[in-house]
Amino acid sequence: MTRKMGYIIALSLGVLVLAAIFVPQVRQFWLNLRAEDVQVQLPLATGEPTLDLRIITVLGKDAIPAILDPQFISAAEAVSQMKPSERVIGVSINGEHRAYPLNLLGRHEIVNDTVGGKPVAVTW
Repeated sequence: MTRKMGYIIALSLGVLVLAAIFVPQVRQFWLNLRAEDVQVQLPLATGEPTLDLRIITVLGKDAIPAILDPQFISAAEAVSQMKPSERVIGVSINGEHRAYPLNLLGRHEIVNDTVGGKPVAVTW
């Protein structure tokens, strides 16, 4: 039993060492799979006609879910749940008002809503 445990520990340490060595290469390989080379035309005043760039896509399409059916609380409830210094994006249309907390938008980046009978997309 002790001998078997020694093999497991040695194998685990070997895997950890290999992971420490090769994880940066695996990460770089993965990012290169999702990279695209582009050329940007620069204004003539800079002296360089083009700029070669590499765009790396970290998150795929629709990786951050939008809020499609937002639920709201009353102003009194919001005052009790939020700090006075907490920032929001406010929207007022046709006498209807909404506040979208930035800490929530930071996790979702977009809210599709209807305010005052008008469709809106609130982004952050």
